[in-house]
Amino acid sequence: MNTQDEPIRADDYLWDRSGPVDAEVARLERLLAPYALRNDRRSTMSPSQPMPAAHGKRRARWRRIALASAAVVVMFAIGIGGWYRHRLHWPTGQAWQLSAVSGQARIDGRAVTAAAALASGSLLETGDGASVRLRAARIGELVVGEDSRFSLVATRSGRHRVQLQHGSLWARVWAPPGALGVSTPATDVYDLGCEFLLKVDAAGHGQLTVRSGWVQVDNLHWEVLVPQGARVELRGERMPGTPYDLGASASFIAALHDIDAQGHAVAADGDAVRRLVDAARPQDAITLLSLLMRYPQLGDGPVFERLAQIMPAGADVTREGFRARGADALNPWWNSLPYPRMKRWWMNWPDAFGARADNEALLDESRR
Repeated sequence: MNTQDEPIRADDYLWDRSGPVDAEVARLERLLAPYALRNDRRSTMSPSQPMPAAHGKRRARWRRIALASAAVVVMFAIGIGGWYRHRLHWPTGQAWQLSAVSGQARIDGRAVTAAAALASGSLLETGDGASVRLRAARIGELVVGEDSRFSLVATRSGRHRVQLQHGSLWARVWAPPGALGVSTPATDVYDLGCEFLLKVDAAGHGQLTVRSGWVQVDNLHWEVLVPQGARVELRGERMPGTPYDLGASASFIAALHDIDAQGHAVAADGDAVRRLVDAARPQDAITLLSLLMRYPQLGDGPVFERLAQIMPAGADVTREGFRARGADALNPWWNSLPYPRMKRWWMNWPDAFGARADNEALLDESRR
């Protein structure tokens, strides 16, 4: 046989280390090297003394098991890596596929079914009681609720931008921070690897509720980070509200609204601040910390004192340090909050799979 006529198998290196070196396999070999089977015990037999047959068979069997296990690990890692790259890759400008349509919906004025796709620049409109589910490239899912106007602005690997002119939107994304961005009439919302529910009117008033991960809300006035289990009010052209825990009491939320209405003129020991602190639970630490970031003068009043009471003793933050260093001094408290770290978006692995059946129920709830 003329071996020169045989095609070179790209995967020969994986099986017998022949052929071109596969960079990914070589990298995995280096990672697995510390776990390779080694026989560090020196034999007490003389070189001429044969090894007992049973012992030799056991060693050979365990070696085969170890090699097979290592091969499985390598193949699994290669498979996961390939799946990950495929999931995040998306051809520039490729349309998003609709997966379900309930009620009356139109794309650019034409009635649509679940077989349709939403192209860049196209406008999706839903009627009363209608909803449309879309695949967000390969990074997640969206459900556009009733009486909504929604468009796909731009889409490519690593950057997908949509617009919600008014209505409601549920999104679930498993991708690096910032992969999905939603613009509203007055605010931009950036997914940081999460699940969220957005409701907004044509003037930009509404609310954002985060179900997992984090979301960044940004307009010309301020940036707000909203963690899972929290909500923030969108106030049109004004600064977004301060986020609050979904379990916060009505009296706490009312006091918070009064503080945000006063803005930077709020007094450190004013009536609204006192009412807020009196109603604050440990779960409301996200609000108290956000208020200190937004209105630093509150560090001289009961907001700081309440935080010092409810934060862990090991998270050392002093009033003097806050006065001297500002927001940087609050890092120990931020790091003590019971939320996932934004850099660990990939740990929200359930968001990589199909949506729970309750997303339409969440959209219904947002209308109330």
